[in-house]
Amino acid sequence: MAKVVAVGLDGSEPSWKALKEAAWLARHHGAELLVISIQESIEPSYSASEMLAAEKTARNVLEAVQAEAQLLAETQGVRVATCILTGNPTTGLAECIKQNSVDLLVIGDKGHSSIWGALLGTTAEKVVRLAPCSVLVVR
Repeated sequence: MAKVVAVGLDGSEPSWKALKEAAWLARHHGAELLVISIQESIEPSYSASEMLAAEKTARNVLEAVQAEAQLLAETQGVRVATCILTGNPTTGLAECIKQNSVDLLVIGDKGHSSIWGALLGTTAEKVVRLAPCSVLVVR
């Protein structure tokens, strides 16, 4: 059975640190690296056109972040798969790692306040509790 190391990447500095750690672990253990980004749902108080524009912009940002992550990992000889989901970061990460038989999830301790939470104790803590695999929190 192939090993899979996943990383939660939102583009924040702590998430890039987590990516570097996850890529190193994947390379040294012959595992595939799964880069997961979660696009949070847009507030329904916006007009339909504003919501569509905001969602498209957020998606484009995450696609660029993932493309950079993929290049970084591949230059280190790591096999990479990427995944962008829409919804709640906590449940989205947990569901994605279940579906992909992830052996280890690597996350940063802080991230964008709207995406990963400002302190370990928000989203990161919830992910640690919900994840069906081991979780490494990179400081």
